[in-house]
Amino acid sequence: MKLFGIKKFSIQKGFTLIELLIVIAILGILAAGILVAINPVQKINQANDANMKSNVGQIATALQSYYTLSPTQVYPAGADMTGLNLLVPDELKVIPTAPTGYAYSYSTSGSGATAVAQVSFTLKAPAVSGSNIWCWRSAIGQAVAQAACAP
Repeated sequence: MKLFGIKKFSIQKGFTLIELLIVIAILGILAAGILVAINPVQKINQANDANMKSNVGQIATALQSYYTLSPTQVYPAGADMTGLNLLVPDELKVIPTAPTGYAYSYSTSGSGATAVAQVSFTLKAPAVSGSNIWCWRSAIGQAVAQAACAP
């Protein structure tokens, strides 16, 4: 229909299929890029590592307290973490539980002034490559990430 020599155009409403496919493709690419940048598995491993570091700190504090209060100045013997709360009942009421896929290691050596205890676990997301063991040793009195937890 012509009005005064001008052709009247019909107005389209909505999007064409091609426009919708292009928008969906762009959103998919952006989502994939964000997912790669965030890396949720690594974030979960870092959170579990932080939890385990805190747990090792609690165990280390209990072991130091036990050593200080024991008349013979010894650490509880044995390498079984589940029985450790029976050996140090006043210092550690409950052994902190490890997340799935993690396990503590506990060992002692020597007695008296030469007594050494260590608690360690393997990091899933180490901050420094090659330092994948989180180890607390009573000889140095602190926990550090290292390649191996030497006796």
